[in-house]
Amino acid sequence: MASKFDSGIKSKPAYKPIERWLKKIFRWKSKEMPVNSNVDRRDFYRYVTDSRNPLDLCLTMQDERVFCTSIGDLSASGFGCKIKGLDRIHSKQPITALFVLPMEEPRIIKSEAFLVSVLKGDDEGDLFRFRFSDEIKDSDRDLIHRYIVLKQFEALERTSQENAKQYYEDYPEALTGD
Repeated sequence: MASKFDSGIKSKPAYKPIERWLKKIFRWKSKEMPVNSNVDRRDFYRYVTDSRNPLDLCLTMQDERVFCTSIGDLSASGFGCKIKGLDRIHSKQPITALFVLPMEEPRIIKSEAFLVSVLKGDDEGDLFRFRFSDEIKDSDRDLIHRYIVLKQFEALERTSQENAKQYYEDYPEALTGD
């Protein structure tokens, strides 16, 4: 019977040299890639809205200016929208965002958001990206996740139905089994 104190048994795992080698590589990579805290890090779940079903958005600035627009893309960590006529905004200034998620039972989401980036746009306005504040309710964040997943499944179903129609038009013998 072998014991852990037996001289023939090694207590160090065999993958230790590989582990050290991998740590060195990833440390070198992380030194090369600077981390910017102002960059918007979105979750995997993101929904880009279409013009047929826009999500209306109302933004209220600290100086009580109100901008009404629609959300261009939405994730549980933030959103992007085009705003026309907004020329100055500070990134540390909290903005109140209000929008409705059209689910089985429509839900109103109201949260503070902070500006992350601005991209110069066309005649429709500049593209502003906002991040929700950390104080957003977990239930609101979960609702946003659920809405995004629901919309992604709808898009997948629509695409699979279109692909099936195209397949049966191209190969009618698939319907009859001949």
